[in-house]
Amino acid sequence: MFGFFLVLPLVIIIITGNQLRARGFYSADDISALMKTLYWVILPPLLFRTTYIAGTEVLKQPNLLIASTLCYILTIIVAYIGSVWFAHRGNVKRVAVSVFSSFRSNNIYLGFPVIQMAMGEAGLHEASIYVAVTTVSFQLLSIAAGEAVLYGRPSVSGILNMLKKLALNPLIISCVLGVIAASFGFSIHFVFDEAMKLMSGAATAVALLALGGSLDLSRMGKIVKILSSTWFDTLIKLAVNPAIMCAVLFLLPISKELFQVTVMLSAMPNAVNCFILARGMGMDSEYAADLVAATTLLGIISIPAWAYILGMV
Repeated sequence: MFGFFLVLPLVIIIITGNQLRARGFYSADDISALMKTLYWVILPPLLFRTTYIAGTEVLKQPNLLIASTLCYILTIIVAYIGSVWFAHRGNVKRVAVSVFSSFRSNNIYLGFPVIQMAMGEAGLHEASIYVAVTTVSFQLLSIAAGEAVLYGRPSVSGILNMLKKLALNPLIISCVLGVIAASFGFSIHFVFDEAMKLMSGAATAVALLALGGSLDLSRMGKIVKILSSTWFDTLIKLAVNPAIMCAVLFLLPISKELFQVTVMLSAMPNAVNCFILARGMGMDSEYAADLVAATTLLGIISIPAWAYILGMV
């Protein structure tokens, strides 16, 4: 029962953000500003502070790096085989969405709030380690897989463009700076530390309001149609991907807390940017939007289920 109450406060805030957008309180520009503020202003101090506290531990997680990369590759293979031979036979653009989105979780706008609700500050500490260790392979493998389906192979320009974006990503920069500061023993004055704590404290509410405002819940009126068309990829994202992560982490063990956080983040619904990136890359963006809606809706059930399986509730 607690698992349901773990998600309910988050759902209330998501619906609040959606209704504020639907009733004109938030415009599209306002939602964009919320996301920009979260991405560039609020999350970087949170990630810097938590990776600073973690210190060089981030650099001592080879099992997490290997296991997560192996999980991503295995998930892509399962999604590709299932979509080509069964779910999306003959529809290349949907097959591309299937492999591209198979493990792209909504870690920032939903995953972090869930982890904070379930585990508090300690959970965010572990979540920051996960982000710092896995982001590069997470981004490169998903985009390369999508391009390989569409064009027969990943484009060099696409990979180089993604590497450039990763180098300028404020979340990655914050993690790297946190590790460097810890490695060289830099001390942070308590005034700046408190400022970062206050800034990061706003992350959960802002992230959920922005997520709610960005979701087109009007599509839920066609929910039966959406679920019937996306069930395969929804199953891959909410069940198969986290199950594979569990399996590889049993072979390549990490700490219990980091294991719980890693699998829980793997079990998150698809990230909203799946739709944005799918459109930009020439995939079936409407199907990607339906997939985001379907996984987010069913996440109300799957997130408490995984929290129970992982012993987080």
